[in-house]
Amino acid sequence: MLDFIRRERIYIWMALFVIAVNLLLIGHPHKKSQEPASRKSISAQTFKNMGITENKVRLFFESRSLKSVFFKYSFMFGFFILMAGIVMNLIFLLGKKEIIPKGIPAGKPVLWGISDIVRIGVIVVFAGYMLSAISALAHFNADLNLRMILGTFFIDITAGAAILYFALVKYKEKLSSLGLGIFDFYKNVFSGITAYIFMLPVLITALILSMLILNVLGYKPPSQPVFDMFFEEKRSSVILFLAVFVSVLGPVIEEIFFRGFLYNAVKKRFGILSGALLSGALFSILHTNIVGFLPILILGILMAFLYETTGSLVASMSVHILHNSIIVCLVFFIKELLK
Repeated sequence: MLDFIRRERIYIWMALFVIAVNLLLIGHPHKKSQEPASRKSISAQTFKNMGITENKVRLFFESRSLKSVFFKYSFMFGFFILMAGIVMNLIFLLGKKEIIPKGIPAGKPVLWGISDIVRIGVIVVFAGYMLSAISALAHFNADLNLRMILGTFFIDITAGAAILYFALVKYKEKLSSLGLGIFDFYKNVFSGITAYIFMLPVLITALILSMLILNVLGYKPPSQPVFDMFFEEKRSSVILFLAVFVSVLGPVIEEIFFRGFLYNAVKKRFGILSGALLSGALFSILHTNIVGFLPILILGILMAFLYETTGSLVASMSVHILHNSIIVCLVFFIKELLK
């Protein structure tokens, strides 16, 4: 026990700091937002409540503005991609081919383990609490949107730095152990895009089924702060940074953690299938979106499969970036309709 405390003392101190802060906050509710009580989160509303009607969409496309032309052809291209995915699924089902090809190289087991995942989790949570404390002491009075964006960016960078430290410094592994490399770059990008097109009908079906079931149960989805920021933010520089972060930077760091670090550790302990399921489930849970839990779980398993078959994170990063970019485009489309 004493050896464990001495060995893990820095992480124990971090955990104790987080616990102490939470104990101090008991009985001290957070300050209420200055926003009007009647204000409703846009992301938690239906299209009808937002005032988005079929007629409004038709008028938008008939306006022939540059934005309407862009979204018109984007939706046409998206429909073509969806049809291509359906055809690919039909060919797959009729051909009765195996999903998982035989002879996948096992790969070299990584040196880190599940305990290192816990350590990184403690570091990330501690960093988040420290950032909040420093912001409060420094009287950082930026608006809520900017604070959330900068806070999330800081936490992601902290997680990425911690992962690189554990892999490269502590265990003296190479970047390739995390799946970071440029070998077969374009081939892996193509594999990722092709796999996403194949899975797109499945993802949409899973999303629709989830929405129908939750609607029957009377569940009302909570607001999504990231989407609300897109809708509410007026500064073009902040919107651009948020779009790049959600579409590119976030997916890159998340893939390094969930597939490169976490999946490798869980796979070493429980095997490929359990590793894909557990890493995909945690990936979905941390997105805190019940409506999208099943689609995100499927997406997480797909990206673990791509990483396993290619040995590179390029394919899974391609899927993640493409998926998030599509969502960001849909959010921008809705934002245009709300004007």
